Amino acid sequence: MNRKILYAAVALSLIAAGAAVAQQTAAPVPGAQHEGRMKLDANGDGAIDRSEVGKSERLAARFDEMDKNKDGKLTADERPQWRGRHGGRDGRMMKADTDKDGRISQAEAAADPKLAERFKDMDANKDGYADSADRELRGRQHREEWFSSADTNKDGNLTKAEMDASAQAHHAEFQQKHEARSAERFQKMDKNGDGVVSRVEMQDASQAHR
Repeated sequence: MNRKILYAAVALSLIAAGAAVAQQTAAPVPGAQHEGRMKLDANGDGAIDRSEVGKSERLAARFDEMDKNKDGKLTADERPQWRGRHGGRDGRMMKADTDKDGRISQAEAAADPKLAERFKDMDANKDGYADSADRELRGRQHREEWFSSADTNKDGNLTKAEMDASAQAHHAEFQQKHEARSAERFQKMDKNGDGVVSRVEMQDASQAHR
C-alpha cells in the first residue's frame, strides 16, 4: 500500500479521536477523504447534495454552514481541503513512523505528545498499532453510531426528514460549542473585565500564545 495514503488514513483516526477539535477547524474531513468524498458523490456530478451527505456524520453536521451559496449542494470549493502532504497531520504521521513500516506503534507515538495523548483512541482494534485497519474500524463504528442516532423511530431506515433533523441537531451542537469557546476566549482576553477587548489586551493575548 502506498505509504502516503496510509499515513493519511492514520491521520483520519487521529481526527476521529479528537472529534471536537475536528469540528471546530476548517478541515475536519481530510486526506484519504478525497476517496471518501468520491464515494459520497453517488451520482458523479462533482457535488454532494443533502441525500448524499447523510453518509458522513461530520459533513452532514456542517452542511448548512458549508453550503455558502445555499444551492443545496457542496461543490469542491465549498468542501474543506486537506493540508499539504508533507505538513500538518499527514507530516506528523510520516515523521512518527520512524521504522517506515507504514504504521505507528505506541513507542513511536510516545515521541509526539499529541499522538501519545490520542494513541489509545487511534488504536481502535487494540493491536498496539495505529494504521488503516483502525481507520476503517472507526469509520464503521461512527457510521453505525450516526445511523442509530438519526433513526429516531428505530425502523432500520432513514427518511430524509430524519437525516435533516440529525444534521440540524449536530449543527446546533457545533454552534453551542463554538459560542462557548468564543465566550471563554473573550473572557481570557478581557483581563480587566470591562466587557471589551482593548488593543493592548489583544496584543497581550497574542504574545501569550507564542
